[in-house]
Amino acid sequence: MSTRSNVAIVDPVDNNVKVIYVHSDGYPDGVGNCLLKYYNSFEKAMRLINKGGASYLGETLEECNFYNDVEDGYKQFNNEYNYMYDMRGDIAIEYIYLYKDNNWYVSTMKTLNKKPKDLYDNYLAYNTKFILVEKHEEYTAPKELRHGEVKMVANITNMLSEKFGEDSIISQVRKVKKLN
Repeated sequence: MSTRSNVAIVDPVDNNVKVIYVHSDGYPDGVGNCLLKYYNSFEKAMRLINKGGASYLGETLEECNFYNDVEDGYKQFNNEYNYMYDMRGDIAIEYIYLYKDNNWYVSTMKTLNKKPKDLYDNYLAYNTKFILVEKHEEYTAPKELRHGEVKMVANITNMLSEKFGEDSIISQVRKVKKLN
């Protein structure tokens, strides 16, 4: 139901890669557009990464919905190759965004149409080489952030809250009330 992505940054000093998970709107017009418009410098990208994993991103760090759990902090790798090697076979992350050399790049998870007959799980996936987000075939340079998945979940949450009561619903788009 969500387009999951990873957002990463290459440290220009030591080439270490720091990575966070973003749950919703991971497509190029969602997370990609947000990164290009609002986190387009090393300093801004680093502040985002330092906040850890997020349900979704916003124009400012205050508008992002971060998980704020220790286990959802960033992960670190020695370099880009080690990070991408670690991502092999991860079919849950559809897009990987990487900030390096003052640009945002994107890699897309793809599946092979022609699969070997002896493939165990009938699913063979790989990540493409990184390209500039602006060059991705799905990027349309929208003027506003597109939070299609987040808005859909909000509508479902509102509908369920009306039916079952707000205290019974936990959602990624609403701060959870403390239950008694």
